[in-house]
Amino acid sequence: MKTPKYFSAWFDGWPELVCLDLDGTLVDSVPDIANAVDAFLAEFGAALAGEEQVRTWVGFGSAKLIDQALEWASIDPSKHEEAYRIFLMHYRAHLTDKTTLYPNVKALLKAFKHQGVPIALITNKPSVFVKPMMDYFELTEQFGWLLGGDTLEEKKPSAIPLLHCSESIEALPEKCLMIGDSITDFKAANNAGFKCALVTYGYHQGIDLTALGADAIIDDLAELLV
Repeated sequence: MKTPKYFSAWFDGWPELVCLDLDGTLVDSVPDIANAVDAFLAEFGAALAGEEQVRTWVGFGSAKLIDQALEWASIDPSKHEEAYRIFLMHYRAHLTDKTTLYPNVKALLKAFKHQGVPIALITNKPSVFVKPMMDYFELTEQFGWLLGGDTLEEKKPSAIPLLHCSESIEALPEKCLMIGDSITDFKAANNAGFKCALVTYGYHQGIDLTALGADAIIDDLAELLV
């Protein structure tokens, strides 16, 4: 396979490591996350947030998600622990009911695998949900690392999860790529010294991606293989 144009320009070949975000990059998980948020809001007698509202909250980790939902619904922050318990219980039971893979995820992973490029999944999602979701989509074997938001001492936008993977295989940061959908992913890549590609279809947290200065803004993962 011919080296894609982005990789030729950035690395003079294929990257030494690719790190991928999960929610908003590989999967559209908002329908199931929103249902879990609405489950605890309903328990508290509050209005339901719904998918479009929850879509703006995803990406900072589930604890922050709960904080945002409580604030939005004007619920006492002291209810956080109870809300989080209800959220986790509901989400665990309905993890992949409506979650779907985005286009060309499997093609991208297959291409990296074929070229011998190590692949890491780095998400701020609680780690208890990461492998079950990857198992459901039959993608677990594609990854050398499955890192959740609580796997290491810090999560994105810290560089630590990215460097944990690159250092373990002695990959040079400037030869590594982070693919994500948000400012959280961009900051993590920037902090680690990785190249960064951001997808336009994910969860942007209200941020204009084009203003961040990422190395590439793409509408489809397949663009990285051209």
